[in-house]
Amino acid sequence: MNIGRKDVAWSYLSLLMVQGINIILLPVIVRYLNTVELGLWYTFTSLYGLAMLIDFGFQTIISRNVSYLWSGAQSIKSKGYELATSKDSQMNIPYFARVLSTVRFIYTSMGTIIFLLFSTFGMWYMFSINDNQINIKIMLIAWVFYMLSIVLNISYSYWNSILKGIGAIKTYNQILVVTKLTQLILSIILLILGFGLIGISVAYFISVIVNRLMQSNSYYNYSNETKKTKRQLKVKYDKEIFGAIIPNTLRTGSISLSNYLIINFPIILSSYFLSLEVSGRFGFINQIVTLILMLSNSYYNTYLSKFNYLRVKNKYNELIKLFRKAIITSYVFNIVSFILFLLLGNYILEIIGANYRLFSLITMIIILLYRFLYNNQILFTNFLSTKNLIPHYKSFLISAITTVLVQIVILKFYSPKLMWLILPLLFVQLAHNNWYWIAYVIKDIKKDKIAFQANQ
Repeated sequence: MNIGRKDVAWSYLSLLMVQGINIILLPVIVRYLNTVELGLWYTFTSLYGLAMLIDFGFQTIISRNVSYLWSGAQSIKSKGYELATSKDSQMNIPYFARVLSTVRFIYTSMGTIIFLLFSTFGMWYMFSINDNQINIKIMLIAWVFYMLSIVLNISYSYWNSILKGIGAIKTYNQILVVTKLTQLILSIILLILGFGLIGISVAYFISVIVNRLMQSNSYYNYSNETKKTKRQLKVKYDKEIFGAIIPNTLRTGSISLSNYLIINFPIILSSYFLSLEVSGRFGFINQIVTLILMLSNSYYNTYLSKFNYLRVKNKYNELIKLFRKAIITSYVFNIVSFILFLLLGNYILEIIGANYRLFSLITMIIILLYRFLYNNQILFTNFLSTKNLIPHYKSFLISAITTVLVQIVILKFYSPKLMWLILPLLFVQLAHNNWYWIAYVIKDIKKDKIAFQANQ
C-alpha cells in the first residue's frame, strides 16, 4: 500500500472542490439566488446528511476491513483484527469478492429505502417549511432532482469505501475532482441561463452519475486482483460476512448519528425555529468551517488506510510517528485558517457583493471553538477505531442527543435566537467528550507501545 505526497496533494484538491463547491459558486449564486433560495439549498444539503445516516457507519467499517483484507488478512472479525501471517501474505480473492457482493446488496437496499422515505416524508417537509416563501413548482422540481441524486449516491456509495480501502487514494480523489468540476461548470451555465435552484439540482444530479460510473470503472481496472473479483461479484447477502460487519457498524453508526446531530442538524433547527434567512447565513458559515476542518484533516484521512495497514503488518513505531505528524498538521492548518476567516470573511463577502455578513465576533468564536474541539475528539477516536475497537460510541450518542434536546427546549420555550442554538453545542461536549477521549487514546497509545516493545 503505497500512499505518498501525490495522494496527499490530490486529497487537498478534491476536498477543496467537494467542500468548497458552494463557495466557488458563491458570486454566481448571490447574483441569481435570493437568501430564501440559498436557505432552501442548504436545507437540501442537510437532508442529504440526514439520508446518509442510513449508512450507519458501513462505509467506515467496510473501508477498514477492505484494508485488512488487502493487506493480507484472510478474513474479517467483529472485533479486533487479524495480523498478516507473513510479509508476503496475498489477498484472498474469493473471500474478498464475497465481501463486496454483500456490500452491494446492503447499499442497494439502502437506496430503495431512502427513495420511499424522501418521496413521501421528504415532500411533506418541503411543503411544511415553504410558507409561501418560494414558488412551489420550482421547489418541488428542484427537490425531485436532488432527491434522485441522494438515492443514486447512497445506492453506489460503497465504491467510496472500497477505493479508499485498497489504497487507491489518488484515483479516488481524481474522480472527485472531475465530479465537482462537472457540477461547478454545469451549475454556473444553468444559473446564467436562468434555471436558478432547479439548475443547481440538475447539475448535481448529472455529476453524481459521472462519479459513480468513473468509480466502478476505476476499481475494475485498478489491478489484476480487482479484475479477478469482477467475475465473482453478485448482488447477494452473505450471512457470515454480514454478522462480522454488523456489531461495529452499529457502533460506528451511532457515531455518524452523533456527528450529524452536532454538525448538520442545527441548520434544520434554524430553518424551523428561526428563519430560512438565518439558516442560509448559518449554513454558509458552517460550510466554510467544514471546508477548513476537512482540509486540515486531509493529511490524516489520506493515511487512514495506511494506519490500518501498519496495524495488520505490526509496524507500531511507524504508525505512531505518522499519527503524530497528522495531528500536528491538522492543528496548524486550523489555527491559521480560522484566524484568516475571522479577519477577511466580511471583506470577501463585501467584494463579491453578498447581501449578508458573518455573525458577530462572539458568535463566530463560539462556532469555531465547538467545531475545533469536536473535530479533535473525532481525530483521536478515529485512531482508536483503526484497532477495530469503538468504546466511545455511547458517550458520543448520549452527548449529541442531550445537546439536541437542550436546543429544542430553549428555542421553543425560552427564546428562538441563534445564540441559544449554538451554546449547547459547546458546553455539552465540554462536559466530557472534548477532553476525556483525548486522554483515553493517549493512555492507550502508551499501553500499546509498552506491549510492542516487550514483544520485540
